[in-house]
Amino acid sequence: MELVDLYDGQKELTGETVNKKEVPEGKFRLSVHVWITNDQGELLVQQRLATAHKFPNMWSVTGGSVGAGESSLDGVLRELSEELGINATKDEMKFLASYRRKIDYVDVWLLNKNIDVKDITMQEDEVQAVKWVTLEEFEKMLDNKEVIRSSYDYYKLYIKPIF
Repeated sequence: MELVDLYDGQKELTGETVNKKEVPEGKFRLSVHVWITNDQGELLVQQRLATAHKFPNMWSVTGGSVGAGESSLDGVLRELSEELGINATKDEMKFLASYRRKIDYVDVWLLNKNIDVKDITMQEDEVQAVKWVTLEEFEKMLDNKEVIRSSYDYYKLYIKPIF
């Protein structure tokens, strides 16, 4: 069971902690997504397992729930390490935006780091492939519905404008 902190409608901590799958109506948990770029202007994307309950074989960016007691920054650094074996520092991370969905707030982060995909250690129970793609390739993947839909809106709002 993964515990998360609860937030109110103004993204203020309520002091409550629950199982991440049991967020009560009117309350929210905190999630993070991190877009990884390199000096060639490419995006690092990861493919979910074929056996995943949600979005099997779909491509996405790294992310997940922020655990109870963690800050957004701590959560995103942990997710990078867990899912891809990428060790980043707090100074390397750039906060881009936050938005609210049905049961969570999502903090969007950016990491610019030149990473060789051969050096990535994929989390076996979540990730089956990783690759660098150009913006054009990523947009084609979006058009072909190969990427999780939630990535599309904030890609257009927060990522594309910085390139």
